[in-house]
Amino acid sequence: MTVAEFLAFYPQFAGVFPEPVLREYVTSAGLRFDEFDEDAEEARRLFTAHRLTLYARTFPPSLEAQGGVSSFSALASSGDGTKITSKKVDDVAVTYASGNASSGAATGLSDLEETTYGLQLLTLLRLHSCPRYVP
Repeated sequence: MTVAEFLAFYPQFAGVFPEPVLREYVTSAGLRFDEFDEDAEEARRLFTAHRLTLYARTFPPSLEAQGGVSSFSALASSGDGTKITSKKVDDVAVTYASGNASSGAATGLSDLEETTYGLQLLTLLRLHSCPRYVP
């Protein structure tokens, strides 16, 4: 997968990250998932999108105010994989799972549960019987 191929599939990442950052994450993904056969490219795209979304979360909100990249906060929140663990209809009560307290922490898959891209990748990992994910 190339940077251009990744951006063609996920255009929301275009113009957000410096070119060296995109290249690094795409290269890292290219070294993984060979054993996924026909799902390898999808896994690489999801891995790259997941890692870039986590990367976007490291930037302070003040970056936008200083004329930095305008899409960081929107991108960081768009891939939020927060799960509802309970809900109540009367008197409206909702409980969300914490990424750190999830069951993934015990299996080595905890960061995948933090973005929607990671959750999709987790599904592929399970389909291909990969018991361990190494970020």
